[in-house]
Amino acid sequence: MKKVLLMAIAFCFTFATYPAMADPAAGEALFKGSAKCKNCHKVTAKKKVGPGLAAVVDRAGEDWIKGFLADPKAVWTADEGYTKTLKAAVERVEKPKPKHKTKKLTEQQISDLVDYLKTLK
Repeated sequence: MKKVLLMAIAFCFTFATYPAMADPAAGEALFKGSAKCKNCHKVTAKKKVGPGLAAVVDRAGEDWIKGFLADPKAVWTADEGYTKTLKAAVERVEKPKPKHKTKKLTEQQISDLVDYLKTLK
C-alpha cells in the first residue's frame, strides 16, 4: 500500500510541473485580440507598421522570437543575429527600437503566439 501511495505522489509531482502544450489557436486569438499584434503586423509578407510575419519563424528562429516577445528592448539592444537583419529591413540600424505596444506576455502566451506564427507560411 505504501508503494502505491508513493508512486501516486511521485506521479502527481511529475506531471504537476510539466509545462502546458502550446496552442496555436490561443496564439491566434492573442494576435488578433489582447496582444494587439495585428495593429502593426500583417500575417502576410507585406509590411504594415512592423514587418509582415509570413514565415517569420523560418527567418528569425523560434528562440529569437520568444526572446523578442519576452523583452523586445533587450533583444533590440543586444544587436545580435536576426536583430541586425531586422534593423536593416526596417531601416533602423543606428536608431532606437520603435515602441512595441504589447502588454507583458506570460511564457505560455509566448509559446502560443510562436506556435501560431509557425502556421504563417
